[in-house]
Amino acid sequence: MNWNKLKLGLLSASLVTSIGIQAQNSNVVSAAVEYKKFDMAFYTGNMEQAKEVLLKSKEYIDPAMEHASTKEDAKAHLYNGKIHFGLALVSGVLDDEALKEFQSEENKERYESSLKFAHNHRKFKRDVEDFVNNWVTMSTQAGTASFENEDFVSAFAGFAGAYELSKILDKDDADMKNNAMVSAQNAINKFKNDEDYDGAIEFIKLTKEVFPGNVDLTIQAVNLAFAKGDMEQATTFLNEAVETDPENDVLFATMGTVFLGSADDLAEQLKGMDVTDPNFTSISDLAEESYAKAEANLSKALELNPKNKDAAYNLGVLYLGKGEKLSLIAKQMDFNDPRYNETVAQSEEMYKKAIVPLEMYIEQEPDNTGVLQVLFQVHRKAGNTEKALEYKRRAEGGN
Repeated sequence: MNWNKLKLGLLSASLVTSIGIQAQNSNVVSAAVEYKKFDMAFYTGNMEQAKEVLLKSKEYIDPAMEHASTKEDAKAHLYNGKIHFGLALVSGVLDDEALKEFQSEENKERYESSLKFAHNHRKFKRDVEDFVNNWVTMSTQAGTASFENEDFVSAFAGFAGAYELSKILDKDDADMKNNAMVSAQNAINKFKNDEDYDGAIEFIKLTKEVFPGNVDLTIQAVNLAFAKGDMEQATTFLNEAVETDPENDVLFATMGTVFLGSADDLAEQLKGMDVTDPNFTSISDLAEESYAKAEANLSKALELNPKNKDAAYNLGVLYLGKGEKLSLIAKQMDFNDPRYNETVAQSEEMYKKAIVPLEMYIEQEPDNTGVLQVLFQVHRKAGNTEKALEYKRRAEGGN
């Protein structure tokens, strides 16, 4: 083998590699220099210029983030994070189809991961903190101003944006989260006052992207869907909530209560309708479906937590209501009707089923006279004389 030829080959490869490294280092520097023009353009409201600066900076930083020599470079990540965060900001202001991609979760992940990468390097830790804290401050100020002007949707955006940014520095800012949720609640109330239920639901979907585990937001979305008469949408929100927090007994209890209230409203509506009404059957079916969903959710809540008194009380009320309804149907039947005995038996079964949840409730609220009276009555109906007398004494103030 010719040593000189080999040596020249190695030297050439070394030079090519060196030139490539220098080119990528130069790209990082060029991106940093170009990016410096962004702040002035953004702060003076010149969004078109801000866009051009960022897109030019992106042309430099993208190759650097792909090249082996610079893709693990902290400075490259610092400016990659800054540039793509800036593009996310500008894309939210300009109605520019070419910028839509920067509103994506992928872009958010890109700038967050790069800023976190740079933050983990001592040399650029302070740079990242200054950058993030500056935008947190600006977002907070924007949120405060919007809240004072009763633009609660924009207030939520400001506070939620500040909260999300602070997480880049591994902060879970409880105050900022609270500000965002207070703004969100005010926004939802405003939508509801305007009877804009669709707007409220769309806004809740937005808030859940930031706070996916918030059960209160989900419950409000379910209530709004019910207000619209959209059972399918309400069920969808319920299923999403269960996926997020499948062991939350309060969630199941609340959902059960919501379905029970809806079923009772539908049942009340049926009282004023003639059976020949073309909507009677569909409303009746929807009421039964709601009662079934109420029973399933309240039972699940008690399975998760037998001490959930709200679930226990409402499940007891549900069974009592079913028992009373069946009892009234039986009273309207002829004794010779072949369905009579079956209906009476079903009514008695519902009254018996009410005993268990109501006794679970009374363990938590031993002095509730109304429930004690009900337990006296249902035990008497069931033939449990001793238990019936015990609850009667307690209801009357005895020991």
